[in-house]
Amino acid sequence: MDLKGKRVLVIGTGIGGAGVAALLAKEGAEVLVLERNSFPGGKSATFERDGFRYDTGVHWVARGEKGPLGEISRLVGGDLRFRVMEPAIRIMVGGRSSDLTQDIDNQAELERVFDELGVLPENREGAREFFRDVMRPRTPEEMEELDGYPLSDYLTRFTQDPQFMLLVSGFIGMYLVISPKQASTGEFIMNFAGQVRERNLSYPLGGMGAIPQDYLDALCRMGGEVRYSAPVARILVEGGRATGVETDSGEIIRADIVISNNGIKETVEMAGRHNFPDDYLEMVDRLRLSLGVASVKYALDAKVVDHHFIYYFPTPDLLDTQVGLMCPVPSAADPSLAPPGCQLVLAGAPTTPYLDDPEEADSLCEEVMDKIENTMRYLFPDIDKHIIWKLRANTRYTASISGRRSGEVIGVAQNRHQVGKKRPSNSTPLEGLYLVGADAGGRGVGTEMAADSALNLWRLLRGA
Repeated sequence: MDLKGKRVLVIGTGIGGAGVAALLAKEGAEVLVLERNSFPGGKSATFERDGFRYDTGVHWVARGEKGPLGEISRLVGGDLRFRVMEPAIRIMVGGRSSDLTQDIDNQAELERVFDELGVLPENREGAREFFRDVMRPRTPEEMEELDGYPLSDYLTRFTQDPQFMLLVSGFIGMYLVISPKQASTGEFIMNFAGQVRERNLSYPLGGMGAIPQDYLDALCRMGGEVRYSAPVARILVEGGRATGVETDSGEIIRADIVISNNGIKETVEMAGRHNFPDDYLEMVDRLRLSLGVASVKYALDAKVVDHHFIYYFPTPDLLDTQVGLMCPVPSAADPSLAPPGCQLVLAGAPTTPYLDDPEEADSLCEEVMDKIENTMRYLFPDIDKHIIWKLRANTRYTASISGRRSGEVIGVAQNRHQVGKKRPSNSTPLEGLYLVGADAGGRGVGTEMAADSALNLWRLLRGA
């Protein structure tokens, strides 16, 4: 398709929406982005409070500048930068701990990790074989088969060592935010092997919000436009074709191409279910979403957490009061995110999305957030003495930020029925209407999946 002069309207400034907007402007399209919030980024936004800059969610980036996030920035002439930290992750599981380096596939490093985490000697050959199998090259046909294979079944081929299972479950939770039983083996292998090969687990300078902002800055340099506080009420459909949108204020905006970064289920509702064929509606209604995440964000007046990224899972006797959590320290990667001598710490744990029973979801989130705070006190006994402020965020908050009803953290879950060729396409049955973001047309870890979706849609529209 010749995109020069085409009027393109993008709904949402999440990473997928901001990324594809900049990429299409590069092709000469006339791009307008409408954002419901007064700020960019959605679930990847960054906010400022009392000299601290904190993220909407709890993030770290698997491949940084070497992955799709960095690729988009380079293609549109951006200036996105990441910082790689070493060791990569502090793993604390089953009462044992180990520092995982970026060189995790090194045999000596693996043996050290097995020693420190207490993987039993009789189970180590199976654990080694797991890593070898994950890292070996595979044909597209093999990957397609593994996409539909339960990850829990794949793991038990090698070992059921409890400490090893906790280690791998930590990666599953961080990557996919679903359980091993639900997760796709192919998706896990692609994500884990990609991170290990690139050795680039990192964090963006300026916070996660720097990523969509980098793309939007490029868009504006190329003549595109972004309007904030401009929620879309409905997508206009005439004769089976998307022709534009109507905003909440009643403004009608026409376009040749409409791209929604608002989630596949929400997009269908905005365009009107009656405009889609029954088989497409059945597919959309069957889609299952990822879990949500509850978080506690800490602004501290001193350095309390020694490591920059922690994954922790408690021993069984502590599960009544504690929770497994992911705890990045963004100010360790970028000191400008906190005032001098201070520290910004984020702690998040999975929870039920904000679905049909909001009160029940809120109650569950309160319980999880209480457990997060208990866990942080257990790990860092002095943390309460150094709190300047803390922010508790539940799935209702995620829903309000993202415009997605359920407040799930990723979107369409990366289970074995919804990845690879089974994942929704960027295209829809309506001519001129496309999807972008983590729900459709991409693969990867969270934000990287959204960026991959943007790249794939850009290639599709330009006919590459």
